[in-house]
Order: sequence, then C-alpha cells, then structure tokens
Amino acid sequence: MGKISQKERKKGYCKVAGQLCENPFMYVEKIAKNAELGRRTTSKYLKSMYTKSILVGPWMSLNPHPDYKEYVYLMRFSDPPHVFEGLKGFPHVVYHGIASGDWNTMVITDRQLDFSQLVGFESVVYQGVKGHVYTPKVKFTTWDQSLKEMYEQIEKFTPGEPECPEILVPPLEWGEDQWKLYHAFKVNVRKTVSPLLRNINVKYETYQEWMKTLQEHCSIHTEFYPKGSKTYVNYCFLFSSDYNQSVISLFSLVPTTPVIMEVGDHLLVFLKISPDVTRNMFCTIYDMKTKEMIKEFSFAEVIFDYK
Repeated sequence: MGKISQKERKKGYCKVAGQLCENPFMYVEKIAKNAELGRRTTSKYLKSMYTKSILVGPWMSLNPHPDYKEYVYLMRFSDPPHVFEGLKGFPHVVYHGIASGDWNTMVITDRQLDFSQLVGFESVVYQGVKGHVYTPKVKFTTWDQSLKEMYEQIEKFTPGEPECPEILVPPLEWGEDQWKLYHAFKVNVRKTVSPLLRNINVKYETYQEWMKTLQEHCSIHTEFYPKGSKTYVNYCFLFSSDYNQSVISLFSLVPTTPVIMEVGDHLLVFLKISPDVTRNMFCTIYDMKTKEMIKEFSFAEVIFDYK
C-alpha cells in the first residue's frame, strides 16, 4: 500500500474529529468503523492529532443553572502580564488570558468578582453571565471555499424577527463526588477511568450515575485544527446581534473549530484564522454588519491563556 498523502491524512483527521463531535465517548473501534479507517490507523491518527494540537478535548463546559453561573469579564489593565500571573490560582477564576485589542485581559469566574480593586485596573469593556457554548462540527474544506460559502449565506440573510431561543436547565444538584469527577474530566472526557477514580477516591457506581447527568448539565466540545492550533492567529470577537443562531450558523462554515460562547445578550466567538485570510475574514464581518446580521462588534487577538 502506498504512502498516505498529506491531504488524505488531513481528511482522515477530520473524519476522526467528526466522530468525536458526534459522541465524545466513542471507542476507537467504533470511530474506525464509522470513519472507514483501520483501527491501527485511527489510533495513530488520534495520537498524532493530540501531539500536534490538531485535536483539543473533548472538554466539558457547564451550562448556566438557576443555582450555578459563570461570569465573563473583558477588561483593560495597565500591566496585563502582571495581572495574568497574579490570577493563577486566584479563588473562583476558571479561565484567564492576555489579549491585544479592544481588551487586554479576559477572565471567566464561578463567582461575581470586583476586579477594579486590582492594581493597574483601567476599565471593564464588557461583562456578562456565560451562557451556552457551541463548537460546530468542522467539515473538510479550504479557507477560500469557506469564505465563499459565508459570503453567499450573508447575501441571503434578511433581517426579521429577533431570534430568542430559551433553553431551560434544571438546578445543578451535584455533591462533593460529582464535583470531583467534573474537575477530573473537564479538560478531556476520554481519560482512562479506573486509575483516575482511584486517584480521586470515587466509586465507579458514582461515576456511572454522574455520567447520566451530563447531558442536562454540560456541553462537551471537540476542537479540530487541521494544521495544529498554534499555526493560526487566535482572535476573539464580541458580537451584538438579534440573530445569534444565524451568526452561529455562519461561523460553522469555517475550517477550524469556532468556540462560540453566549455572554449576556452578546456572542463571544474564539476563532483561529489562517494568517493569509485575516483581511478577508474581517471583510466578511463588516459584510455581516452591513446586512444587519450583527449590530456592533469588537475584537482582540488572544496572546495566551490559562485554564
């Protein structure tokens, strides 16, 4: 059998990532069958994808609940690297990063915090309750084809009644063991179960019952970057729109995984872009504004972050 071409390998990578988007807990044998790949090839692809940061996750995000919420802060500080280091291990901070643009510090917390008390604080650009998170499944395509399809979708868009889907979520009634499980698996749900349960001292029966609660309390996300996540420019866009579902649908056309987060009544879109199409992507976003798919937007380039 001849050597697999780079294009065929990337196509195989995309198939594997697509299966994990469908079911993040899928066994390798099932992935191989569905993707029409050999088991050994699938295992090799998975290992290579993690090594090269082509595949990220599958990771968990907690949905907003009546008794549990997370809060997003986009801020400006005079010395963001100093703040970034200070926030490592800071109580109730679940994510933080440094950016360059309309804001230079991004923080997600599980409690409302007053960051104006920190040294070097300048302003809050935007803050809001974190809502649901979306990571649309990536299809195997090029940036040129993706931008063409985005343009066509924008051209067909006609403003109408605001889109206001409401998703009701029950209370988050987890005990200590359930929270242990969440923190143990949240970065990658495909971790080997038995040794991890021994490490955190949780029974397998408890794990099984906890798994049954995930669908109503969490969303699980697989990120796919065909050339490796570090080869792209990492932008974060804040959109104000009456048509959030249309915006989500539009960004589902890009060939890298967009991480789309509801924040208050806005959308925060983390988008890794090939450097040579950055200008075209910004032109596309201005087209969205011209067609009134979005009202306003601001953005920053993410320099690095910490979960």
